[in-house]
Amino acid sequence: MTLTDLVSGNNSPPTVRKPGVEIGFAASSGGGLASDLTALNGGSGDPWQRSLVSVNCNLSLAPSVDTTKLMIANDEQAPAVAIDDEGTIALGFADSSMDIVMTGRIDQLHYDTRNLVHITAVNGGAALSQLRINQSYEQQAAGDLVSDLCSQAEVDTDVVEPGIDFPFYVIDDRYNAYEHIHRLARKSGYITHFTTEGKLYFGPEQSGQPAQKFSYADDILELRIQQNNSSATAVTVIGEGAAGAEGQEAWSWLIKNPDAVTSEAGDGKARLIQDATLRSSDACQAAADGVAGRTGSQTLTGRILTPGAPAVVIGSIIEITDAPTEEMNGQFFVSHVMHRFSKQQGFTSLIHFKQAGSGSGTLGGLP
Repeated sequence: MTLTDLVSGNNSPPTVRKPGVEIGFAASSGGGLASDLTALNGGSGDPWQRSLVSVNCNLSLAPSVDTTKLMIANDEQAPAVAIDDEGTIALGFADSSMDIVMTGRIDQLHYDTRNLVHITAVNGGAALSQLRINQSYEQQAAGDLVSDLCSQAEVDTDVVEPGIDFPFYVIDDRYNAYEHIHRLARKSGYITHFTTEGKLYFGPEQSGQPAQKFSYADDILELRIQQNNSSATAVTVIGEGAAGAEGQEAWSWLIKNPDAVTSEAGDGKARLIQDATLRSSDACQAAADGVAGRTGSQTLTGRILTPGAPAVVIGSIIEITDAPTEEMNGQFFVSHVMHRFSKQQGFTSLIHFKQAGSGSGTLGGLP
């Protein structure tokens, strides 16, 4: 019988687990980047393993930009780093595989008199947030606009669903490209975020099996649930133009009776939202459904602090069991994750969630 068997039983996960981290950054050189990272990751001679002090990874739905802050000792054996180096950060435990939590590039380097280097890594959300353009689109779907903005920012895409159709749409520099993508997602009833591979996802909430299950007695350090007023989940959306009734070329017409571009969704006292970019009844209905779903999803929100959970990613589902209050149990949608690793304090994950299956994780109207 092993020590693990004595401490936690043959069929239980180890009571004491050793956290681990694998980091690799290298200058982008076409197809050579992957091999460079493989050489850097892991092993007793890995300078990251020796010099790393802490990792703070902050991931969220758009339009928040994902960031990871690394702290390393600044001595002659420290890993060489430079602005715009590209790489991955993976976290996990010695008794299991490592999971990549972020793929990105080094955006900032800070040095201090404590002989430490503070490194900030970002993904494509930063490139999109720095892009501001003035451009119009005609007879295109929301997904087409998203793909074009990502192309201009040189950002890779994962799944990009079509979303609603726009007879005419204007992107202006009052908002950056990532904010525009977020607004397009809200109009379509979608969510948008970056995957751990550094690619943009633009589409509906995903369903399926939970990424991880958390038992109140075994896996949870702290659990908080908040219930909110659910009486204001109804919405009435009014668009403009006559594209839905008079053909696509009539998108610019001023319509006398707005009934053709008015849609409702949800229950309770309705909010009234007017959006001139919605110029068909289908677009108005999709927008109304999305707003009602987002508002309804906020009737129950919460957060869970747990020993490191690198498999939990933005847009995934988690399940909580055996909690003392009924409302704390069930499946929830992950909207924000903060992974924290240090050699002194170990590895923990703070996961913010909301009700699953209710649309995007952002509360509010269309604008």
